[in-house]
Amino acid sequence: MTKAELRWKYKAKRKTLTNQEYTQRNKQIFTYFRQQFSVTQPTTVHCYLSSAKKREASTDLIIAYLLSQTQIQVVTPRSHSNGVLTHHLFTHDADLELNQWNIREPLVSAPLVPIEELDWIVVPLLIFDRSGYRVGYGGGYYDRFLAQCRANTVKVGLSLESPVDQITDVDQYDIPLDFIITPSKVFSF
Repeated sequence: MTKAELRWKYKAKRKTLTNQEYTQRNKQIFTYFRQQFSVTQPTTVHCYLSSAKKREASTDLIIAYLLSQTQIQVVTPRSHSNGVLTHHLFTHDADLELNQWNIREPLVSAPLVPIEELDWIVVPLLIFDRSGYRVGYGGGYYDRFLAQCRANTVKVGLSLESPVDQITDVDQYDIPLDFIITPSKVFSF
């Protein structure tokens, strides 16, 4: 299936999840995240702020866990109308606002963190394939961002669903992820 077909299908599928199913899947993703990705050295982790209304894989427990680790600096994105993300330091008491898509973002005044300092990136997605390619929301924000990251930056996706066999219209701008965590297992690419 194409990205557009998969985007339509998995947005619709998310809407059918009950609150209990959604909560349980997110707890399982968090458990795998904690087990798989323990941090023992200073690390900067970029993590999207999820939208429960859109039934995105939740990052709330992940961010709370990361903030509890003294050796981890958490960074969250802010989207701009030119298709670019900026990356801002996130703390327990960070002020947030809603953007044009009703997604929480740090204030523009929050301290900026350069892309070169990012060690891990937790990436949003709708669905992924068995090669580690993802279908996002269609704006290209993360495709442009991931292309600018260091080669050794670890890219981790969170998915409420298991992979499809193949996304048929992957192109040169698509960057595969290194890991994708689902409620049933961690995929490594």
